[in-house]
Parts: sequence; C-alpha cells; structure tokens
Amino acid sequence: MKKLIATAVLAGCAAFAGAQTLTGATVEPGTAQVGHEVKLTASFDVDNGNTNCNVRIRWGDGSEKHFHVNQAKDVPLVLTHAYAQPGSYEIKVLPKNNLPQLKCLGKEQKVGVVITPAAPAASAPSKAAAAALCPDGWKLVKGSARKNGAYTCSAKAGTPLPKEQAQCPGDLTFFANAKKGQFGCRP
Repeated sequence: MKKLIATAVLAGCAAFAGAQTLTGATVEPGTAQVGHEVKLTASFDVDNGNTNCNVRIRWGDGSEKHFHVNQAKDVPLVLTHAYAQPGSYEIKVLPKNNLPQLKCLGKEQKVGVVITPAAPAASAPSKAAAAALCPDGWKLVKGSARKNGAYTCSAKAGTPLPKEQAQCPGDLTFFANAKKGQFGCRP
C-alpha cells in the first residue's frame, strides 16, 4: 500500500515537473488612452514536457482572470484589456493553482502600463475663431462650422477666391466654387 501511495505521489510530481515555465511578460503599447486596449503577451518555455498549467492575470485595476494555458494553442498567451481610469498600473502574471489544474512553473512576472486620459472631443470653433477662417470680404455661412473643423465661407457670386488655399485639419479637404462664391473645408 505504501508503494502504491509513493508511486501516485511521484507520478503527480513528474506530471507537474513537465508543466510549462512562465518566462516573461510584455505589454503593448506601454502607454494607452482610457478605453483603448493594451495587449499582454506572456511567454512560456514548453520544452519541459506536455502538461498544461494555470496562471492568474492581475491587471492592476482590481480585475483579474484565471487562465488555463494549453501549450498546443495558448503559447504565447496573448490577452487584451481596456482600462476605465487614467493612471500607472502594474500587470502581474502569477503561476497559480486553480484545481484541478496545477500552476505553471516559473516566477511571477510584472510589467507596467501607463493609461492617459481620453482625448477631448473636438469642439466647434468659437465664433471669433470661425470668423477668422474667412478673409475680409467673406462671411462664415451660418451653421457651417462643425466640431470636426469643417466650415464654409461665402461672398457674392464671382468674388475672386483668396490667393492662399485654406489648410484643412485632419481628413478634411479644401473645396472652392468661384461661381457660387464659396470655399472651405469638408469631409
């Protein structure tokens, strides 16, 4: 009976000795905005055998995830996470038992990520700024100034267009119609 128990214990230890070894962790990007995902990659050495194992991911914001690492499809382990608040977070990848699954071999891996506030929404140009978009002799068309920077200036039909073409922000393109006496930026 003692031999049977000793054999079972040794078999269990041998199976555990063959588990993957957690060897590292990286996060991309190292700096992200609130609400944008970061990608965690945990690396494992699978040369030790073919026993699957378990890790716990602590994202640093109070959330965590247990993950059963199947070496046939989960190495390297790649997970994503989005943070709701700005700040500096330490992500931990911990070898942990989650019975019946045994923990991975290796030591806890830590990696830092910085989360910045979300970019402020674009706002419509102020009346003074919008009026400055139109040169002397031209007027801003009422209601044409948009949050994305689009606008239209108008003058009497046939008025010569300004010599310099307006520089449009982002994906907006410049347009001009001398017959109608209009120019501006639009999507």
